[in-house]
Amino acid sequence: MKKILVLSIIVLSFLSFSLIIKDNTFAESDLGNNPIDSFYCRALDLPKQDISKDEEKELKFMREEEKMAHNFYVVMYEKWGLRPFNNISKAEQRHMSVIKSMLDKYSIEDPIKDMTPGIFSNNDIKELYENLLEQGNKSATDALKAGAEIEEVDIVDLIRAIDNTDNKDLKLVYNNIMHGSYNHLRAFVRVLNRRGVEYVPKHLEKNLFEDIINN
Repeated sequence: MKKILVLSIIVLSFLSFSLIIKDNTFAESDLGNNPIDSFYCRALDLPKQDISKDEEKELKFMREEEKMAHNFYVVMYEKWGLRPFNNISKAEQRHMSVIKSMLDKYSIEDPIKDMTPGIFSNNDIKELYENLLEQGNKSATDALKAGAEIEEVDIVDLIRAIDNTDNKDLKLVYNNIMHGSYNHLRAFVRVLNRRGVEYVPKHLEKNLFEDIINN
């Protein structure tokens, strides 16, 4: 009986350790380390075009939304220690930087006045951050689900931003970021699947979500 009990403990310990390893296995392809997500694009070299108030507003919004994603992933990595949060937070930092370069190009004031996590000018972004942070603090699985939801929201907002501009440089930047978000969404869904959790999209249409995950 004692031998069976000891053996059971060893097996359970091995399974727990395996789960930790799987959650922290994060290939470079999960980050989207390719030309699309690298932001070595020529957006700054493209000629300036007239920019509308709506385009300016959209650019400011996306700047803060990328900060929200970055802040969330940094906090979740500190709490749960899962490698995807650390890696994707670095990609979000690049997203923030490339949008800042567009703000500078068009001499638009940066909405980010304070780089402190959780500080936002846009109240909708602030509310979303606080709600997802509350969810993410419940468990590592809930944090991963929240990460997937952030990428969903980002994709929806980027699709809108692309549709609402005719500026070639902005379209290029938004498309680059969106392809990065595709990779991040796939990464979170894969990690959740390894945990035996099926992620159900909340913001994307089912067909689009499945196309992103399967391609």
